[in-house]
Amino acid sequence: MSGTYKTPGVYVEEISKFPPSVAEVETAIPAFIGYTDQATKVVENDLRNVPTRISSLLEYEQLFGTGPVYSSLSIKLNASNTPIENETTIANSKFHLYDSIRLFYDNGGGSCYIVSVGGYGSEIELGDNSTGLKGGLEQLKKYDEPTLILFPDAVNLSADKLGTLQQAALQLCSSLGDRFVIMDVKDSAAGNTLLNDLETFRNNVGMNHLKYGSAYHPYLNTVYTKKFRFRHINPNITKEGNPRTLKELMKDSDVDENGIKIKDRLVQLENLVTDNNNIAAGITGFIGAQTGGDSLAAIFRSKKTDFENAATAANKTSRIKAIFNFLWDALLNIDGMLANNAADPKVFTKLITNAQFLISATGFVSSSVKNAMQELVNLDNEAFNPTNDLSNSANTYSAIAANFKSATLSGLAAAVSNYMVAADADGRFAEALKKLEELFTVIQEGIESVEQMGIAYEETHEKSIIPYIPFYKGILNTLNSKITTIPPSGAIAGIYAMTDRERGVWKAPANISISSVNGVSEFIDNSIQENMNVDVNAGKSVNAIRPFSGKGILVWGARTLAGNDNEWRYIPVRRFYNFVEESTKKSTSWVVFEPNDANTWVRIKGQIENFLNNLWRRGALAGAKPEHAYYVNVGLGITMTQQDILDGKLIVEIGMAVVRPAEFIILRFSHKLQES
Repeated sequence: MSGTYKTPGVYVEEISKFPPSVAEVETAIPAFIGYTDQATKVVENDLRNVPTRISSLLEYEQLFGTGPVYSSLSIKLNASNTPIENETTIANSKFHLYDSIRLFYDNGGGSCYIVSVGGYGSEIELGDNSTGLKGGLEQLKKYDEPTLILFPDAVNLSADKLGTLQQAALQLCSSLGDRFVIMDVKDSAAGNTLLNDLETFRNNVGMNHLKYGSAYHPYLNTVYTKKFRFRHINPNITKEGNPRTLKELMKDSDVDENGIKIKDRLVQLENLVTDNNNIAAGITGFIGAQTGGDSLAAIFRSKKTDFENAATAANKTSRIKAIFNFLWDALLNIDGMLANNAADPKVFTKLITNAQFLISATGFVSSSVKNAMQELVNLDNEAFNPTNDLSNSANTYSAIAANFKSATLSGLAAAVSNYMVAADADGRFAEALKKLEELFTVIQEGIESVEQMGIAYEETHEKSIIPYIPFYKGILNTLNSKITTIPPSGAIAGIYAMTDRERGVWKAPANISISSVNGVSEFIDNSIQENMNVDVNAGKSVNAIRPFSGKGILVWGARTLAGNDNEWRYIPVRRFYNFVEESTKKSTSWVVFEPNDANTWVRIKGQIENFLNNLWRRGALAGAKPEHAYYVNVGLGITMTQQDILDGKLIVEIGMAVVRPAEFIILRFSHKLQES
């Protein structure tokens, strides 16, 4: 600084002339809340109720699995084994999240967040601040990046509970000020008209914070095929009124290229399905019912939490003993479900034998898992390893191993308890914990591997047989031709993302065709849309999705739920303000604790004006000149009083003339008189 130089010489000073810039925040990063096939990132990481960012459908499938199996299935064949189209039925699934994600990406979506609140074994529930869909909504408070919220599975709630969730989402958006809700209207049972559904929706969504949400209707008929397999189809076939399996429908003369009867191979496949069902039942037997379809990894992690708590608990030895008992009991049950002989003491050997059989049959398992399986055999020499540490020979590992091999778990528990007491007494408790954790990891990997290998072997065997069943493809084609109808919110989120990316958040996400759909659940004409677009009672507009000849299925509306509000009637206006407010707020944090004087005022005014000028040039603001499009005011006597400055307040006033969509195009024609 000038006046501080004391030594002769040349000094260089860099003087900042430009104001700071405003970095634009993302505008279309939706958060999908709902139910998934699984929720596992790695063995140590459960994703249930954890908002997780993904960038592709492949990444979703790796972390959260695929869509649900259709439990209600009926396949009726005629005399020539051809499916009878109108008598072959599928009940639509109540879980819509997976197909909504597919529509999101097919319609231009990019990055998004997934909040899995349960598995396909769960009941869809409203929940509270820690459970169900509301619990998933609560988790989003901790994350700053999401800008859109949707919950396609929620349409299965009762109308009043759906309204409660929608009101909570609007409240969250209002309090945070940086996100927007895309809602689905509940499509009620047959017999209710669309107007009845709209009235129910409007009655339950409330009157607060309506500018932070929009709603769309009707539902979409997707083009997605369903992932049926032999295990789903085989039990649900009837021919001429009688139950039939694929084996019963094949002739004895039907053989593969090796001369093996297809009937015999189908028997093997049926046995594989039975075995895998027994494995799943056995897992449930010793772990307990898999709540909400949780994976094995998730359930074991809950046990590991108990294990970790035991390290500091007052009764830690008994807690460790209980966890140890659980792990060994798991091995005994594995032996029972794989070998059907739980009393056999050679549990490790039988487990590795079964696993290696499946490994050789499928080539499915990596070398690391094979090594984990071998570790089960090697545990005899490694677990705890206290052979020479205890003076009482009855408590050595040899005694523990002997107790285990005779399958007397009560004796094993006593031996482990004695060892843990001794280990605790002479400071070796930490070593015991480490050994137990190693055992825990090996058993967990082993159990998961066996389950996965069994399923993989079943799928491999199935693929090798199906080409020899000539009418199987016809069954699949008939099933896949059945319409899958889902709420539109996922597709709409994709359209928001595409529009923001290609045009800008100020462009209305409407008059755009929807991809991967071939119809809508209800046809809407102009007279019906009048009631959707203009609600004379409370102004709660619902945007229509309509098919147009030669154009496809278009989004034909761009209104928020605040349809009577001249300021916030349109979606792009509300979302543009969210965008500007959030971008400006984050980029002006440098001003905090700066001197509240004219120098700071000029810098922050220049920063915001440059940002708004760029938006005006891109077409986001209306006006022939910048001064017509926006203004930024700041200063003493302009936006602040002396008391404001004494209170530490720096107040900036920003005005914007946001472009609004041309919703009604009026072409006026008149007769012109002849002039010549």
